[in-house]
This record gives sequence, structure tokens and C-alpha cells, in this order.
Amino acid sequence: MRDLLERLDGWRDEQIEFLARLVNHDSGTDDATDVNRVGAILAERLEGLGFALRRVATERFGDHLVGEKAGTGPKRFLFVGHYDTVFPSGTAKQRPFRIDEQGRAWGPGVYDMKGGLVALLYALRAHKEARTRTWAETTVAVVFNSDEERLSPTSRPVIEAEAKRAHSVGILEPARPGGEYVMARKGAGTFQLEVVGKSSHAGLQPELGASAIWDLAQKVAALHALTDFGTGVTVNVGTVRGGDRPNVVASHAAAEIVLRAWSQGDADAAIAAMRAICERPHVAGTSARFDGKIHFPPWPPGLPGTERLLEIMRAAGRELGVDVRAIKTGGGSDGNHTSAIAPTLDGMGPKGSRAHSEEEFIEVATLLERSKMLALFLNHWAADFEIPA
Repeated sequence: MRDLLERLDGWRDEQIEFLARLVNHDSGTDDATDVNRVGAILAERLEGLGFALRRVATERFGDHLVGEKAGTGPKRFLFVGHYDTVFPSGTAKQRPFRIDEQGRAWGPGVYDMKGGLVALLYALRAHKEARTRTWAETTVAVVFNSDEERLSPTSRPVIEAEAKRAHSVGILEPARPGGEYVMARKGAGTFQLEVVGKSSHAGLQPELGASAIWDLAQKVAALHALTDFGTGVTVNVGTVRGGDRPNVVASHAAAEIVLRAWSQGDADAAIAAMRAICERPHVAGTSARFDGKIHFPPWPPGLPGTERLLEIMRAAGRELGVDVRAIKTGGGSDGNHTSAIAPTLDGMGPKGSRAHSEEEFIEVATLLERSKMLALFLNHWAADFEIPA
């Protein structure tokens, strides 16, 4: 253990420099060229660690990186992380990586989730250079995907295929603002509602029109009323649009809706209620179309496999003097996809806050801490995790 930690301590400044390099390269999901530039940097590091690497090309997004470092033993651990961000090309030039006097690092994607990728790469490097038994015997696989910020439409089958081959999965999403790991996530789906009405002059003959906006407004109120904080079901109409001119009865209106729920049963019931609301006309002469699906399946609390991984992480924390805590959260991640396939623990990246905003940051000290935790966790997992019969 001491050898691993001493090596990581010695790489502290180098680790921060590497994070700065990643952050200062834009990798917004919709710019495949930018994304692949960052992917090339990550691929070079993985290959340097001895990973056999393949690139999965996509038509719309950057490449997904799928790697494996074979071990001599039967155990296989999969790490999943994304290297795309929500920020457009040019953001890194406007807001480059910086560290302030409070020890916080700022920059696009520093928290979500380039910090987690860096923490893992240095933890694996420590194992490799220390020639640990864990490194020799454990097969370590990675999927670094390029489309998570668009709900992983092309990487999901890749991730699920790799999860089926793994005995456990670690998700490199950042820790929660309090430093907690993530042990459960709500399922989430996006839905579209389009209302068609009939236009008319709003002053001369309003009675001949059928307002799509007025119909949509009543639907929105009914949709929001489905939210039940007791069960955890939330329905949020996040965007609305409609009409052409203020003096014309609106002939069209539309909304985008996000549903979140802890269980598939609750999600199915909410979808049925949403459909009933959306398909019933609230204004005579209007019609509506409702469409969408669940993109992130629910990852419910209390799964035994997740609880076991949390126990192993706590053992690593005791070695390092870190109090390991975990929470459930409403946001989705690729952990939603893997949790139904293999034991999964999320939130393995550094502590910070304000993802997807100009105020996104990490606490720099936790970058090294999370590298150490990952290195120790892998040791305990290799020694103590029992492969199901």
C-alpha cells in the first residue's frame, strides 16, 4: 500500500498538469473533431499502461475507447467514464484551466468529468509501476465514451456489452458536492409534446380559432401536478414554444418534458398518466402528439452488489483515513445502464460542484485523494470480492 501512495504523492503536480491539458482541449459532444483530439490523448495514456485498445467509430459523435489490460486471474473490473462535455468549441480558450487561492480548479469539464478520468489513469499507473499482485492478476477494462452528455445513444450498447463481461463496474462520474459516492440513481426519460390548433385573428374573429398555447398551458399544469416527492416521481416541463404573432390565435405549440422515477413501475404509471393528459384535448379543436421514452433505466437503492462495492470502498477509506459515504441522486449516468447487469458504484471522481456551468470546479486536493482511493479500492476488490457462482 505504501508504495502505491508514495508514487501517487510524487505525481501530484504532474497529475494536475495532465488535468489542465485535458480541460484546455474542448470536447463538446457535438464536435467530433474536438472530442477525438481529447480521445487521442487518453488513448496514448491507456496504451502506455499496456491496454489493448479499440476505437468504436460513430457517425455523429467522437470515437468510444474500449480497452483491456489482461490479468492472469479470473476477476474482471470495468471502469466507465465519458470525455465529452456540454461546452461548445472555444470555451476552453475563454475559460482555461486555473486554480484559485482556495485550492479549487476551474475550467470546462474539470468536474464533469475529466477529473475522474485523470484520477483513474494515475491510480492504474501506480499499480503498473509498483508491479502489484492486483495489477498482475486482475483484468481491468475501460470504456471511455464520447456521447454521455447526449444520453449515450451510441455508447450504451458498448457499455452494456462490456458490463456483461465484468464482475463489477466503477463509474468515474464526480463525487457529490459533499464528497459522497453514488449508490442509486433515478431513471430518467425525455418526452415531446406537440399541440396543433387553428389560427385566427385574435381581435376580429378569435372564436374561430383554437389556441394551441392555451391547450398546452393546461396540459403543462396537469403534468406538473403528477410530481410526487413522496415516491420520488418528478415531471418537469423544461421548454415550451409556440405561436407566431401576438395578434394571432396560436396554431401550434410544443413542450419538452423530463420524467424521473426510482422504479420502473412508477415510471410506467407516470408515463401512462402523462399520455392521458397529453392526448386529451383541453381546448376544442386542438389535437396533440405525445412521444418519448426512458433513456436511463432506474438504478434503485439497496442493490446487494452495490452495497458490497460500498463496503469494499469503505475498507479502502479506512486505510487512507477517509470517511466513505454514499447517497442516492436524481441525476442519471451510465451507471443506470450497468447497475442492472453487474454490481456498480458511481461517483468515483473528485469532489466539486456546479457541473454544466461556468462555475464548475473541483477541489484540487481531492484529485489525488480519489486516485489513492481508486488504487486502494482495486486492491481490496481483487482480494475480497467473491465472484458469484
